[in-house]
Parts: sequence; C-alpha cells; structure tokens
Amino acid sequence: MSEERDYEKEALADGWNPNFEGEGKKDAKTFVEDGEKISGMLKNKIGHLEERIDALTQTNAEFKQYTDKQRQNDAKENKRLVAELEAVKAQAITDGDGVAAVKAERDIQDLKVEDPSPQVDPELERLAREWGTANEWYGKDQELTEYAEFIYPRVIADGYTGKAYYDEMTRRVKSQHPEKFKNPNRNKAGSVESGGDKGGESKDQTWANLPAADKAVANRFIKDMPGFTKEQFLAEYDWE
Repeated sequence: MSEERDYEKEALADGWNPNFEGEGKKDAKTFVEDGEKISGMLKNKIGHLEERIDALTQTNAEFKQYTDKQRQNDAKENKRLVAELEAVKAQAITDGDGVAAVKAERDIQDLKVEDPSPQVDPELERLAREWGTANEWYGKDQELTEYAEFIYPRVIADGYTGKAYYDEMTRRVKSQHPEKFKNPNRNKAGSVESGGDKGGESKDQTWANLPAADKAVANRFIKDMPGFTKEQFLAEYDWE
C-alpha cells in the first residue's frame, strides 16, 4: 500500500499560504497539482525553445560557412580570370595588337573592381579588439557567446554599424542575461552601509519590488499559462 501524500507539507514547502484569501485561492492539493502541471508545461515550452534556438544557431553557422566558401570560390575564379587576361595582354603586346591589349587591360581592371576578396577595415578591426577586451565573457561563457553569435545577424539587419553595432550587441546580451552581469559586491556593500548588528534589510517580497525585466517574464507566464498567478511567481522567485 502506497503512502498517502502530505499535500499540505509539499504545498507549504513550495510557498503555499494557507491564510491567503485573495483571488485564485487554492487548497494544498490543488496548489501542488497545479504547480506540477505548470512545471511540466514550462519544461516542455523551454525544451521547444531550446530546440528552436539550437536549430537557428546551426542554420546560421551553416549559412555563414556556405557564404564564406562562396566568397572564397569567387575570389579564386576572379584571380584565375585576371591571370588569363594578363597572359592575353602580354601576347597581344608581343604580336603588336594594340586593340586586343587595351581590351584585355580594361577587362582586368573591371575584374579587380569586382574582386570579392574581403578587405579588412582597420577601424572595424580596432573596434572588434576593443570590444573583445571590454567583454571578456565572449569566448569564455558558452551561453553568452552562443547568444551573441545568434543575434549578430539581427543587429546588422537592424542597421547598426561601426561602434553602434558593438554597443548594441552588448546591450542586447546584457538585457537578455542580466543575472550574469550583476555586481557581486552590491549586496555586501548594502549590508555594510546599513551598520549595526541587524545587517542590511532586504526588500519586501512584493510585486512592486520586482525588477522590470522579471515582471515582464511573469506577465508572459500569466498570459501564456492558464492558472499561473502573480502570487505563485512571487512565491517561487529567487529573492536575493
């Protein structure tokens, strides 16, 4: 015979308030079952999102590899044609055929103008180095690096260039992952400044004190997942 579940104990551990009288009040069993249902929905939704991001990242990497290869092939073909025209011009000069020599030279110049070989812009190279120095997480933090590589085509498509491009890249990465850019000494400093033996006082764990970014996340959950409430988000929120 299986042991009967202690729903009240489980609900209390998950943040259930038996004295709560507001809208959406639930008994312990309903609270636990709804929590398990929402947890499963979240895991499923997150799983689909991760699969989509992985697929888009892979597609982006493959497309970049394809275009790079195309540029390399075009550059090789361009150089081959220039070499052939140089030979034709040399032969025309030897044969005294001025018309053929002039035409070959004109075609050579046209090909050089159309040369697809990428030219390194010193200014962009400098900006890239400075950005890499200022953002040491790039190449070290896998999650942040993959996200940056995923969004860079969008930043370009939105019209950002030069320094504005790198600034926007930084802004979007930090906006998407604010928890990775928090100052680890901020809470310590608050504790020291408060003085006395009581230590720093934490903010009330209320909706009004939630950061704007986390409120936006909570509102999406409430909108997309039937039964999900502000109270549940607040109960499960990692208050620091």
